[in-house]
Amino acid sequence: MKIIKNSTILSQEYIPEDIIGREEQIARLRGLIRTNEGSSSFVIRGNPGTGKTLIGKYLLREMKGYNGIYVNCYVNQTDRSIISSILSDPNIRLPELGNARSESLSSILFKELPDSKNLIVLDEAQSLKRSHGQIVYMLSRSKELGGPEIKLMLLSMEEPEMYLDKSTLSGLGKYNRISLKEYDAEDLHEILARRANSGLYEGTFTDSAIARISELVEESGSARIAIELLRNSAIYAESRNVFLDEEAVLQAYRDFSPPLEDSSLINLDEDEILLLKSLLESTRLVSGFKTSDLKKMNTGMNDARMYKFLKTIELSGLVKKSKIGKGYSGGVENEYILRISPNILLSKLNMIGKFSGPSEKGSMD
Repeated sequence: MKIIKNSTILSQEYIPEDIIGREEQIARLRGLIRTNEGSSSFVIRGNPGTGKTLIGKYLLREMKGYNGIYVNCYVNQTDRSIISSILSDPNIRLPELGNARSESLSSILFKELPDSKNLIVLDEAQSLKRSHGQIVYMLSRSKELGGPEIKLMLLSMEEPEMYLDKSTLSGLGKYNRISLKEYDAEDLHEILARRANSGLYEGTFTDSAIARISELVEESGSARIAIELLRNSAIYAESRNVFLDEEAVLQAYRDFSPPLEDSSLINLDEDEILLLKSLLESTRLVSGFKTSDLKKMNTGMNDARMYKFLKTIELSGLVKKSKIGKGYSGGVENEYILRISPNILLSKLNMIGKFSGPSEKGSMD
């Protein structure tokens, strides 16, 4: 039985005509971009699956008359590679590293961009933590530096204070901040229903299957996980020549692992990676751990270091925190539920060295 009519609609890359559950944020951003004069900056923060990339790409498509540019900063982590992506012109020659030239990277970029109506979206902006570059400062202060008008949008899992240095934050100045909460059950159901109605053949799936997927992923609040489970369920049903019903969803869910972006791990330092691996390798760990479990495992870690680690993995979307009672000395005892299979996460951690090369540092004078 053929179930999938259009696989593109079931992918994470698909940008629908309407963005469910984010109408208010999009309307606000659209108004701010159009009314703010000169260069201005916007920060959209949220956990994985809350719609950051979707909003950024949607606005690039819908803001007619703007020179819209999208750059993934996990793929392009240095000033030079980001500028190359912004220009996207094979005929533009950038100076080689270490080659002193009077024409800097910034002046090349400013010369090539239009004088106004530039909308630049830097996705996975927390990845800039590694490069220590000046790209955000330069783009956010382009008019003051003699460049064109640029509307800069940073999409990240963390607040700018966690991945930008003090001088860059100062250069960023006053910016518009939007925080995205996880989707509720109603929004997830509507998102899935629209994808199913457009991407699957009529009569090949049941409404109860869509409802069951919504229930299974409701705790995560992630549209990314919901859409991926819908796609996996459709593939499962199609491969077995059965309808996409509740039973097919439950069978697909048994072997389902939520998607994990490599950039979710970028802010963990070496000690934190080792600590997380130790937690995952613990025979007692099934789906999560408590603050007290971490204290027992690593008695030599001081409280400040421990809470920094917990905050990092929470903001990176790896765990979901819930308060469960009082801990040591009257403190708070929290439980941290993994958003992804321990085996999948452990596999990613074992491979993380392959993604961490030396940072490229360069002047943006």
